[in-house]
Amino acid sequence: MKYDVAVIGAGPAGSFAAKRLALMGYRTVLIDPCDNKKVCAGILTAQYVREYEVNDDYIERKLKGVRISFKDVSAKINYRQAVEYSIDRQAYDNFNLNEALAANSKLKQDAVVSVLETDQCVEIKTKYDVLFSDYAVLASGVSDLASHLGGPKEYAYCVQQRIDTTPGDYFEMDLKKDGYSWIAPRKDHILTGTSSLIDYPDIPGDKALIPVGGPVQRTFFNRLLLAGDAGGFVSPFEGEGIYYARRSGEIAAEVLAGVMSGKNGMEDYEKRWKKEFDFSALDMVSDLLADEYVLEMFVQEIRDNEKFSIFVENLLTKESKDLSPWDISYLLKKIVD
Repeated sequence: MKYDVAVIGAGPAGSFAAKRLALMGYRTVLIDPCDNKKVCAGILTAQYVREYEVNDDYIERKLKGVRISFKDVSAKINYRQAVEYSIDRQAYDNFNLNEALAANSKLKQDAVVSVLETDQCVEIKTKYDVLFSDYAVLASGVSDLASHLGGPKEYAYCVQQRIDTTPGDYFEMDLKKDGYSWIAPRKDHILTGTSSLIDYPDIPGDKALIPVGGPVQRTFFNRLLLAGDAGGFVSPFEGEGIYYARRSGEIAAEVLAGVMSGKNGMEDYEKRWKKEFDFSALDMVSDLLADEYVLEMFVQEIRDNEKFSIFVENLLTKESKDLSPWDISYLLKKIVD
């Protein structure tokens, strides 16, 4: 059987792309071995919660805000209006996959070995089979396959472990020059992890790669779109990717539906996500915070300056629609001077 669209990867980008395409009546198959444990802090950000419904099946804890630290300086931001949740990532992925299957998307539990675009179709070789589709969405995260097809080639190396201790109500970020550590509270334990731009930190835990550097140079091809982590859609400041994964998957589905009905071209995918995803502000923050002195001043200002604390809260929660990169550049340079 030849499918209209094959979606490679059953994380949020893949499941929501498959669900939307299946609901529009397209023959859709999700391809994923369904055997990988996702290493993820598991935070549904304020932006996600504002735009999408959440379900008690995967929510672990409602968060009050974020604690940001650098060396011995620490600051706490209490969310005034925003709502964020920590989630069970495996339960979240299972919930979204079941939603896609309920919409009549098919599931093939198999690992993709290679993807080849031809003039007529996309040929997908898996460990045990060969499938054909008119179009494909690559949503398999950071992988050799994604790298081969134009995905991210620069990563942060992350290690995360579970610690059985009483959790708090704040997501915690300990900033460093070449990465950061985090604590994500759950119902009855915490997930603690750390990242580095150099190599995996020498600590026990589950390992993962997070793309850095923003979206890749090209996210669309003749018959293939890159979504989620495979497209580099991860916030360069806090490393958050769930919202961008889901939304890029939905945009990919909508664009492919337009391509198959003759209403738009594959290049419209890049036009649409560029219009919605403005990483320029967070990129600027990340660049400025590469200096340790600026890092220390940044955290001190959050702690001591209420205006600046509100500014950073708006940056993290996307509450302000009027926040521009120039505002960020001006304020950060001002605290350094």
